[in-house]
Amino acid sequence: MLAIAPCWDEPTQYSFKWINSLLNQLNVEYTPLFKDDATRENFEREAEKHDLIVFYNHGSPSGLYAQKGTSYVIDKNNDHLLKGKVIFTLACLWCADGGIDAWKKGAEAVWGYTSEFGFTLTDEQLFEECANYGLIVKVKEGISWEEALERAKKKFDEAISRAKDGWSVIWLRHDRDALVCYTVKNPPKTSTCMFRKLLIKILGPEKAWKISRKHALSTLFFGAGAGVYIHDRIVEWTVLECRLHALDIGATLIALSWILISYDFIKWLQK
Repeated sequence: MLAIAPCWDEPTQYSFKWINSLLNQLNVEYTPLFKDDATRENFEREAEKHDLIVFYNHGSPSGLYAQKGTSYVIDKNNDHLLKGKVIFTLACLWCADGGIDAWKKGAEAVWGYTSEFGFTLTDEQLFEECANYGLIVKVKEGISWEEALERAKKKFDEAISRAKDGWSVIWLRHDRDALVCYTVKNPPKTSTCMFRKLLIKILGPEKAWKISRKHALSTLFFGAGAGVYIHDRIVEWTVLECRLHALDIGATLIALSWILISYDFIKWLQK
């Protein structure tokens, strides 16, 4: 596990404390990138060595911040390094956009928040428990990420009933509703297209999102056109004397060229 936790201002002092509590409870081996070591260069060097990456700190829709908040540890220019990996985050806003991009590029699971993560000092312990709970039950009980998400939201509900402060209740509800976990079975709600959803289930998100609407439509139109042509030729051959026309040769060449182009596209899709 690769644990990344910058720490330079008051909010990150709390997230830094929480990730250390998380690591103590998990009791697994990990490589720390803490404070000044929480840099983009260190992440890129270490990423391929780990299947699970944990990040606790500030975030934005565009990326996850490095130490001091002037650059990103992870953004859309290097999130392809998360392909085949799980990333568990406590960071504001990243899953509204950046986390979706990481999932589309092949991340196995992306855990985080689509809005700001807020907390109160009055009930700080409750917020810590809720933030850490999903990964703890996933690792210790071996459940699916979908079940871990469901369990984590129930943990928020439990915390709401225990909260001492009205603002704590408001922020716990907000954080619960902002929590997401993107997987193949639980993809981000970025497409209402049934064809796209079917492709995601069949090919997985990385390959499915490589197929553009134009390519899908061109394939559909080619198939429909070829079907109409073949149907009419069969009718002609059945009713009239079978004759080979120049049109048949042209159609055959067009079909062969489409097959060759499609072969190259499939090879590219598999990269």
